[in-house]
Amino acid sequence: MQRVEFSYSMKIEFSAPVVRHCFSLRCLPFNNEWQRIRELFIDVSPHNVLTETADGFGNRILTDRITEPHTLFSVYVNGIAEIDLTAAEAEPLNGIYKYPSQHTACGPLLTALAEAQRAACANRSPTEKAKLLMEALRARFSYQSGVTRVETTAEQALELGCGVCQDYAHILIALCRALGVPARYVAGIQEGTGETHAWVEIYDNGYWVGIDPTNHKMVDEHYLKLSHGRDFADCGINRGLFIGGCTQKQTVEASVRVL
Repeated sequence: MQRVEFSYSMKIEFSAPVVRHCFSLRCLPFNNEWQRIRELFIDVSPHNVLTETADGFGNRILTDRITEPHTLFSVYVNGIAEIDLTAAEAEPLNGIYKYPSQHTACGPLLTALAEAQRAACANRSPTEKAKLLMEALRARFSYQSGVTRVETTAEQALELGCGVCQDYAHILIALCRALGVPARYVAGIQEGTGETHAWVEIYDNGYWVGIDPTNHKMVDEHYLKLSHGRDFADCGINRGLFIGGCTQKQTVEASVRVL
């Protein structure tokens, strides 16, 4: 078991006042048998009445509607978690994770890469298959920010040959599903300070196993999970609508510190 302190901070600065700002936030970590939240502090400003709900994937969501004019929207979450991956319980598979999704549909490049690994993956466990596919991805893809966008699909990213953690996750998910391994997208925070991170979970014999293709490693107890879904579209941390003609500047900082 690992005890960690985590934080998530987001600020949106508007160039002019906005009103009727409705938002939904997926910035609260899962609280379950393997990731127990022992302390949690939440500050959202401005807000009226925060409401916590859950989506169809079990992700925790904070919602509210801000009626007053404002030029700054800020979110801060801080807490202590105890993470013990050995305490995870088996769960039934949702078949939705077997099939292509908005960002993970295979085109010619992904299909060819998956087929090139089919023979090597034969008769191996889902985790072993995912590791081999991660190796194949590493040989074809490199990390580079500013090249892709949140709308970029796995096929488009592979064609570019470079991208960020979201693209690594989408490509590995697409490859796993193409070879019969159920896989899902995870948004969260890894050890250190920076922005939020994305990785993959594959389904192996009743359990979800985390794998981080960006850092080329298995997920350990230094990762904090915020949400999961078919791809990025199910895991966006901040979504909102407002009335007002303005530009906006967003800054995000997230951290996990081992205690």
